[in-house]
Amino acid sequence: MPDRRRFLQSLAASAAALSFPLPLPAAESRSGKLRIGLISDVHKDVIHDADSRLQTFVDAMKRDQADAVMQLGDFCIPKPENRGFLSIFESFPGPRYHVLGNHDMDGGHTREQAVAFLGMQSRYHSFDLGGFHFIVLDANDRPPGWKSGYPAFIAPDQVEWLREDLRQTELNTFVLSHQSLERPACIDNQDEIRKLLENARTRDGQPKVAACLNGHWHIDHHRLIQRIPYIHVNSASYFWLGEKFKHERLPPDLARRFPLVSSTAPYKDPLFTLLEIDPEKRRFSLRPSVSAWMGPSPRDLGHSTAAGEESTVSPAISAFESGYGHV
Repeated sequence: MPDRRRFLQSLAASAAALSFPLPLPAAESRSGKLRIGLISDVHKDVIHDADSRLQTFVDAMKRDQADAVMQLGDFCIPKPENRGFLSIFESFPGPRYHVLGNHDMDGGHTREQAVAFLGMQSRYHSFDLGGFHFIVLDANDRPPGWKSGYPAFIAPDQVEWLREDLRQTELNTFVLSHQSLERPACIDNQDEIRKLLENARTRDGQPKVAACLNGHWHIDHHRLIQRIPYIHVNSASYFWLGEKFKHERLPPDLARRFPLVSSTAPYKDPLFTLLEIDPEKRRFSLRPSVSAWMGPSPRDLGHSTAAGEESTVSPAISAFESGYGHV
């Protein structure tokens, strides 16, 4: 494993120098697949057992010998009491990446405070790893005329940065955001961003963007738009019910300490997945993760949510597989 890590780190450092999509001969010379552990929406400041959920994820990624881990937002508020929670994530002995969620700035905190607390290089950025390009977006910009609530917008300066970043790379690219670029009326200018991603092409005309992954909605869902998969990574912890469907699930002492849990439908076990990219087959996949409801399900409580023809509200992350780099 140490040799493999050194190889991947060396490959990541040299990836920016490549001027063409990873071809089959180069893929055949690599040692195995690139594997990144993904977890989203742990919500340390809501769920009562966030620490154990995150620890389960980190332990699993160590056993699976993942090359890196990433959390897709709504991780924790940047306050001193959450240092121990962050240290669990930092105990993974490899590259660790963060995406800013809208709730990471709750309690009057700023994005700058969240970025500093998490140790992010910047609130939006990109990096190369194992011969692939990864773009981390921050969809918490304020749109023109914004007055209150959680903004969901990618401002012009970030759009121009994204355009230039896509222009410069010739690697197959994965785009990570907290809010969805697929869900209707989620990010205000998502149509503009999707068009930019769809038009990104290598010098020989191949699409650069392999997939877009997000958290935020706490659902199990994916959709193909203009040959780009948009994949929701379900919450590690729960589905949000709201006040109307409140149901107490915790013993009284815990319920007093974690009052918001009654407005959720928690999963018994944490949900997370492993993104595995196979350069030889030019395919990537997400590993399934299945749990059960802790207490009555949203359906049991009369909560009705459906996307398309079937409900996406489930204590699971479904298996997913797709090719990349094909016109």
